[in-house]
Amino acid sequence: MTHDASIAGAIEDVRTLDLAREILARGGVVVLPTDTLYGFSARLSAEDAIHRISALKHANHDRRYIVLASSMEMVDRCVQSYGCVTRASLEARWPAPLSVILPSGPSLPAWVGPTVAVRIPALEPLRALIEQVGEPVVSTSANRSGQEPLTDAHEIRREFSGEVDLIVTGVPPGGVSSTLVDLCGKTPRVVREGAYAWANAGAGKPSK
Repeated sequence: MTHDASIAGAIEDVRTLDLAREILARGGVVVLPTDTLYGFSARLSAEDAIHRISALKHANHDRRYIVLASSMEMVDRCVQSYGCVTRASLEARWPAPLSVILPSGPSLPAWVGPTVAVRIPALEPLRALIEQVGEPVVSTSANRSGQEPLTDAHEIRREFSGEVDLIVTGVPPGGVSSTLVDLCGKTPRVVREGAYAWANAGAGKPSK
């Protein structure tokens, strides 16, 4: 079965968001702009769609994917604890291009594993879409494994024609991945430097 993706309007367009929500709700794969890069996206509970993403990326497993939430309340449902920081300290930093690794909550699908990388993105229409979907959305950069992320919607369509269901346009700023910080140890550990400046000292304060 092929999936002939069309390029929809911008993520700010209400009709585009409605279409993206419908496709995600029925278990589809949508390319969405985020606060960092374009990403392949699916509902967290849509395991078949997530396996589709792994196949089109030529990835061996699913656990590297970021889970995007619309609010702290949605994050609460994803995690068992906030690791070595407080909930309030992350609430002060988010929304931001900051992904953090935390112990997985019991409600997450088994494929996620013992830890989950989660963030509240700094793109309001994307947060609104996730809120309408009613559950977190998995996101991973739009590229084959080992290749550079694609930053143009038309390039994504040429590369992945027949493999995704919808491409939503936008202007991801800078083409830089989110900063990734592991909070499961005794102190925060920066796993990947990215679009957000994480200061290890004073982790409870938002960076400037």
